[in-house]
Parts: sequence; C-alpha cells; structure tokens
Amino acid sequence: MLIKDFYAIENHTTESDGSHVYTVKLNQNHDVYKGHFPQKPITPGVCTIQMIKECVEDAQSKHLTFTAIDRCRLTAMVTPSGSPVLNIKVVSDAADPTKVSATIFYGETTYMTLSGTVAEK
Repeated sequence: MLIKDFYAIENHTTESDGSHVYTVKLNQNHDVYKGHFPQKPITPGVCTIQMIKECVEDAQSKHLTFTAIDRCRLTAMVTPSGSPVLNIKVVSDAADPTKVSATIFYGETTYMTLSGTVAEK
C-alpha cells in the first residue's frame, strides 16, 4: 500500500453523480524518486495505477485488486516537483460496481485515464 508515505489524501468529496474526487499530495522525498530518474524524477505509471486502486478501495470501502485494465492512457508526466498535488476522480458503474474508471488531473492537465475491472480480495 502506497498511501502511508508515497502520497497523502488531503481531501475527498463525493459528487452528486456518485463519483469520488480525491485530492492527493505526493511525497517529493520518497525513495522511489531517488531511483526513477533522480536528476529529473517522474512518478512511475505503476504508482499512479496503485493510487487509483487505493482510491477505489476507499470509495467502495473494500480491499480490491484489479482483475483487468481495459484502457490506460498516460497523457502527461506526473512529477513530484511540477505536479505534487493531483486530483483523482473515481467512477464506479452503478449497475456493476466492479467496473471502474478513473482520471488523474489537476487544473487543465489530465495525466492519466483508466478503465478496468476490480474484485474483492
């Protein structure tokens, strides 16, 4: 679980459409950045997927795992210095809550979109 020191949830709101929006702050001093391009650190894609998974777990109040990722698009680099605060919007399908989609964004920049299937651990 990354939440303990890779990032922190600063805010969580539930929208009228049932989606959840999390505001998270990256820990710029985390060890992962020392090994992932230390001169110009970027957040590994697997870490952004893990943050999404943890937000989906929080939104659904369950321990989950991704059983499928149908679509995952990295559209901008997440850097701890340039984008230390992010919003993660999580949407669960009302008819089938195992189907989820998420967007990582801040302001006008979208960093990642993802859709997939989760199952309870």
